[in-house]
This record gives sequence, structure tokens and C-alpha cells, in this order.
Amino acid sequence: MNTYCGLDFGTSNSTFGTIEEGNPILLPLEGDKLTIPSAIFFHFELNQTFLGRAAINEYIDGEFGRIMRSLKSVLGTPLMEEKTQIKSEQVPFADIVTSFLSHLKARAEHSGNRPFEQVVLGRPVHFVDNDKQADLLAQDTLETAALRAGFSDVLFQYEPIAAALDFEQSINQEEIALIVDIGGGTSDFSVVRLSPERALRSDREDDILANGGIHIGGTDFDRKLSLETVMPHLGYKSKLKESKQIRNTDSQFSIRSSIANVSHNETKQMFMPSSYYHELATWHKIHHLYEKNTLITLKDLAFRVEKKQLIDRLLNLINKREGHLLAIDVEQAKIDLTTHASANIDLDYVESKLNVDLTINQLHDAIQTEVNNIKKQALQTIADAGVKYTDITKVFMTGGTTAIPMVRQSITDLFPNTEIVDGDKFGSVGMGLAIDAGRKFG
Repeated sequence: MNTYCGLDFGTSNSTFGTIEEGNPILLPLEGDKLTIPSAIFFHFELNQTFLGRAAINEYIDGEFGRIMRSLKSVLGTPLMEEKTQIKSEQVPFADIVTSFLSHLKARAEHSGNRPFEQVVLGRPVHFVDNDKQADLLAQDTLETAALRAGFSDVLFQYEPIAAALDFEQSINQEEIALIVDIGGGTSDFSVVRLSPERALRSDREDDILANGGIHIGGTDFDRKLSLETVMPHLGYKSKLKESKQIRNTDSQFSIRSSIANVSHNETKQMFMPSSYYHELATWHKIHHLYEKNTLITLKDLAFRVEKKQLIDRLLNLINKREGHLLAIDVEQAKIDLTTHASANIDLDYVESKLNVDLTINQLHDAIQTEVNNIKKQALQTIADAGVKYTDITKVFMTGGTTAIPMVRQSITDLFPNTEIVDGDKFGSVGMGLAIDAGRKFG
């Protein structure tokens, strides 16, 4: 019985694969589910750790604890060197990544009825854009976390290459394929030569014509959608009163630093600092808003804003520590908009009868710049491969974010005469990593 595996530790979802009877399979990680949300919840009262859907449900049910998602996005950033509050302890982010991988490994070993010692970990083409040192640090951090989680041997494979290995199982002739993997944190592309004969080779380096990637994914779309549609209901871009309208009290001193860099127009009109809203729209930064000094400053700003009710909503959300629930609701609205023209977010937990209606056009407007940059990266990867558009015989698409119509269309429009093949949006990379693990450790 083999002890090797492929692990797709994703920004939004994770999978765990191995080889059984010569075929790649994904192992159940939560009940009979083959994918698990990359979420971890530290339940303070039970002193217990929950993963995946259970973690999200514990948080939504109002249990006392700390939920964390998008941990992969922290890799390679300064946050990875910091500590965060878990109960009464200051815990390094690296330890939390280790904890998640350790629990994931234990679940896979239970499902597979065997220990797993060797792993091929998926990684984006770039953890960090345009910073080789930070990118290397991100991989080293993930490798260390995997070793600390109990793996004895750790290798890496680019996620789009893993997706290509999965796609290769289904073809019967040689193809020059563009692999499109757009997930929660990154958009990755590979141009690869594939065929049943090439699939038998142990060394595929000559078959990889180009790799490219950009640090844009579904969580970035969540953030932009939230800022454009929800945050204005909480005071985002709200005007501040002119100084002469406000009584000069000691409280003014405490907010000068907060408004020092707010945007203003020719008439010196000032607005609510945007940093609070960007943090509220970013998973791994939400907890900063719960700090005491932040609340004090926001309470002072509430008396300077023209529409105090909006800041009162923001304060209510923060005081109830519902920032992560808002992020979950925005993400679900985005998902709903992949198949419907409209969606609704019920913000009754912020203010009674408060609702936000969203449309597919609002989503598209919010993410237009990001989609354009993703398309540019696809074009650059093809150029780097030294091939023409007409040389691409198949386009293979995977990753949950390819479900967004505008994202998919931006790629498919480049290839009007080329077959577009849809892989398992959440499972193709994990399956390919299992194949790669079989070749490297089998």
C-alpha cells in the first residue's frame, strides 16, 4: 500500500489525492465530500478545532471562537512573520497553516486507511507577483509547515501543470493545450504538450512550453464586489463634515491621524478613511477591526461623518464581530451571480430590515480591471511559449472562479475556433497532484 499523496492546499478549497489500483482518486475529507473549504475555526469554549464546512457552520451559529480563511494568501507576505490572537495566546500564522495541514492529513489518513508520508504540494506559478525572494520564502514556509504537519518528504508542482496531468488522462492524440486555473487566490496558466505517449514519460520538462500567473483570484473579486456594493451602506466613501461644523473638542485630536490621508477634492472635501473598509473586505485582515483602538477611533469619526447612521451600522457590525459573516455573505452572493442575474444579501444582523440587492452587471463592473489583467497574463503566457493562438488545440479550464461568466468569456473569446474543455473546477489540480506523486514517489 503506497504512502504518497498529492495535496492541493487552496485559498478557498482544498483536496487530497492518491493512487489506488493505478488510478488517481480524491479522498473524502468531510463526510463524503471530496473537497473541503480552507477554513479553520478555533472553538474557545470547547478548546477544539474545526475544519471546512464545520468551521464555517460553527462560526455562523455564533459559537465563541476565531475563524480563519484564505490562509494561503498570507504566504510570502509580512503577515506571515506576525502573530495573531487565538484565545489568550499570540500564535504565529505559520503555526496556523501547520495546524490546518496537520488536521487535513489526519482526515485523509482516516479516509485512506493508511499513513501518508510523501506529498506533492500544489503551488501557484507565483505566490507573490514580481518578487522572487518573497515567492521563494512562501514556498519554504509551506514546505516547513508540511514537514511539521508530519510529512517526511515534500515536493512541489505548479497547479496548472497538475491540472494538465489530469486533463491528459482523457485525450487520445497529441495536443498543445492552454491550461487555465483560476482559483480563490491566483490565476495560473500553462502551455503544455500532451499526449497518451508523452504521459508515460517520467521527465516532462520539455513538454512544458510556458508557465505564467498573477495574484488575482476569487477572493479579490469578493473584495471588489463588497467595496462597490455593500460597504457604501456602512459608510464607505461617506463625506465628513467641514471643520467649522464640528465643535473643537479633545476628541478631534484622536482622529487627526485617521483622516490625515483621506481623499479630498478641490474644495477640500474629506471622506471616511477607506482603510477600514478594505480590511473588512479582506479575510485575513478583518480581525484588525476588532482591536480596541480601532473602535475608539471609529466612534470619534462617527461624529464627523455627515450620515452618522452609516457609521453606526459599521460599529454595530464590528462590536458584534460579524465581519467574517459579512465576508461569507458577499462570497455567496458572488457565487449566486454566476448562475443568476441578481442576488440579495440580508444584513439584518447589522440593522433590522437592511438588505442589499446585487446584479450580475454590478459584479462585472466591480471586477473589470482584474479580469483585464487576468486576460493579459493569459496572452503573455502564450507569447512566452513561442506559439501562435492557432497552435493551441485545446483550452482546459479549472478553478472555481472560471464559473464567473465574465471571467470565462474573457478567455474563450481568444479562441473562437478551439475546443474549450471544462475540468473538475475543484478537483482537477488535486487529481493531477496525485498522478505526479505516483510518478515521483511510486
